[in-house]
This record gives sequence, C-alpha cells and structure tokens, in this order.
Amino acid sequence: MAGPDPLHAEPAASGAAAPRIALAFAALAILLLVFTLRWRVPMMLWDHLDLVPIYQRFVGGTLDAGDFFRIHGGHLHAGAYAVLLLTTALSHGGTWLDGVASWLFLLAYAGVIVSLLRGLVRERVVMLLIVFLALYPGHLANLQWGWQVAVFLCLAGMAATIALLATRALRPWHVIAAIACAGVAVASFAVGFAVFPAAIVVLALRRDLAWRTRCGWIGVWVVLALAAMLALRRGGQPTPAWIQVASYACNFLGAGLARYATDLAPWLGLAGIASGCMAAWTFRARAVAPAWIGLLAVGAASALLTAYGRVDAYGADQAFVTRYVSFSSVFWIGWLGLMAQFPRNTRPRAIGAGIVVSLFAVLAVFNALHLMKKAATVAARAQVTAQTIRQTYPDVPEPLLAEIYFDQPAVARERLERLHAWGFAPFDR
Repeated sequence: MAGPDPLHAEPAASGAAAPRIALAFAALAILLLVFTLRWRVPMMLWDHLDLVPIYQRFVGGTLDAGDFFRIHGGHLHAGAYAVLLLTTALSHGGTWLDGVASWLFLLAYAGVIVSLLRGLVRERVVMLLIVFLALYPGHLANLQWGWQVAVFLCLAGMAATIALLATRALRPWHVIAAIACAGVAVASFAVGFAVFPAAIVVLALRRDLAWRTRCGWIGVWVVLALAAMLALRRGGQPTPAWIQVASYACNFLGAGLARYATDLAPWLGLAGIASGCMAAWTFRARAVAPAWIGLLAVGAASALLTAYGRVDAYGADQAFVTRYVSFSSVFWIGWLGLMAQFPRNTRPRAIGAGIVVSLFAVLAVFNALHLMKKAATVAARAQVTAQTIRQTYPDVPEPLLAEIYFDQPAVARERLERLHAWGFAPFDR
C-alpha cells in the first residue's frame, strides 16, 4: 500500500471554529425538532395509509418477508417499514414519534457530514454553511410526514458509505461496513442506488491504495452496481430522452438553492455541475478530495436516477417537488467542500470567493424560508383534513376520501375503518 502524499495533505480545521459548529448544529437541530412536531401531518395520509394493511398483518402475526420487500412506488421501503411498525406500535398510531425517528436519523446523517469537516476546510463561513445544509430547514417537507422516515434512513446510509470509503486509512472492515450502510440506503429509498457510482468514484480516487487493492474493491462495487441496475430495470417501459433527463436533473439540483425561482433553478443546477466537475478534476489528487467528490457524485446520481424514473411520466417540472431538496442539498454540500479548496492567496481571489460564498448563503437562506412556508401550508391542510375526517366519520365525503388516497375512495374508507377500530389518529383522544 502506498503511503499518503504529504504534498496533498490538508491542515486540520481551526479548533476555534468547533464551538461555533457545535452551537450551530444544536440550534438547527432544536429548530427542526420544534417545527417537525408543530407542523407534522397528524394522521396517516396518502402513501402512509399503505402501512395499514402491513400493520394489520403485523399485529395479527401473519407478516412475512414479502410485505417488507414488495416494491412500493418504485421504492424498496423495507428499512422504513421496520421503523414505522415500531413507532406506530409505541405511539398507538400517533405520527409524532415517526417525526422524532426521522429527526434522529437526520441527526445521524448530519453528524457524519460534520465529521468530514475535520481537516477538510478551514473557512469558518463555509463550514457553517455546510452544517446549515446538513440540517437544512428544507428537510421539513420530509420530517413533517411520518412516511418519509425512509428518506432519512437513506441519507444516513449514503453519507456513512462515503465517509467510510473516504477515511484516511482504508481497511477491509471500512469497505464491508460501507457495503452494509449502502444496503440500508437501498432498502429504504430508491435514490439510495446513487451511492454505488459514488462509491466507485471515491475508491478510484484513493491514490494511497495499491492499484491491485483499488481495482479489487472497485470490482466489488461494480458487481453491486450491476446488480442494482438489474433491480432498477423497467421492463416494457420506454427509456426517456437524455435531454429530458438532463433538464430534469438541472431542475432537481437547482431547486436545492432556488426552489422559489423555478426559472433560475435549472441554470444554477447547470452552473453547479460545471463548476463542481471542474473543482473535482482540479483537486482530485488531494487527500481530502474523495469525501467531497463522493457527496457531489451522490447528489448528481440522485438527480439522474430520479429523472430516469419520473421524467417520462411527469415531465421535467416534477423535479421541483419540495421533498427532493433533501437529496439535492447533498450535492451542494459536496460542492461547497470542493469550492473551499480553491486558493485565496491573492486579493482578487479572496474577493471572488467572498462574493460566491455570500451569494450562495443568500440563496440558501431564501430557499429555506420558502420551503418552511411550504411545510406550514401542508401542515395546515393536513390538520383540516384530519379534523374533517374525525368530525364526519363514518360519513366522510367521497371527494375527501379520493383526495387522501390517490382517487381510490373505497380503499381509503377501508383503511380509515381500521384506524378507527384501533383508535389511531385522527380518532385518538
């Protein structure tokens, strides 16, 4: 195994920044928990109602592996089902515990991101921006809806995979643990498949590994990636045009900074891809590069995978769904980490970097406020829906039943009957 290259070693992050990072982490974590509980969807709605028959078999003792590994909306939710069955049983159908579980998995994801800051970047403002994006208020679109615990399991699994493969002294157990974390991501949300190409990129950048070792580990991940491709294969469905996929991906990534400006977002996404690729190529030999390039690759692959699965049916504008910001923000975290590597050794470079960071911060803050407003709107609508169901049951209006379960009022009525029989929300006291 080749030794580390001292020419590309990075100085450790300033210890003086640690208290500020810890304070920012704590403040953002508390803020997200408060708003998660305040704006939570108060009952099982939409996809979450699909948990009802699974929970029924769970309490009846007839649950089998087929229930866990059945594809739902293009996703494998096995990990999320395990969590939701536990939280549903413990809370007696209250969705508050689902939100807390999602928040805890988000903290695990953010903790991994923060651990990567050590020795990677020195600029305090950039470090704080990375913490802000890790615990982004944009996550509220997923935190408020208990069903989306799958998103945070996936994020935690993907981040841990990249961190393990980018560790300074890679050992076999790191790779094995990374495969396990990738498995958690894939078994929670389909976007988790994005971790496979990212893992291959990270391993390819490991100049400290002997080439045979590197090729061997890459081979393992290539096999896993091929298996993932087979699992994603869509028999009989047309493959979308690449221009559509590219348009969707730019919208997807740009919404991570400017969901409120849909005309601007795709150009930001395109600029992010171009500048991110340039920075990745420029700094690829640095010891600190694999982690940030890995996160950049995860975000970009998430955009492409989502585009491949959605653009043909829904069009490129579907990429502006607010829940996708949890994944597009991963791209911008990697982008920030790479941008922080550019030298600031002249006054023009320092001024230019300051302008870029300031503009980034303004966009991110305005986007956070916009997404918080969206989350508040969803919460208000869900509260009215739950109250109407509680007040009108068993004669819930047909249009409302169709609204809460994909224009299938008969299925919605059947599942509300089960919630009522169990005394679950919105029929609890």
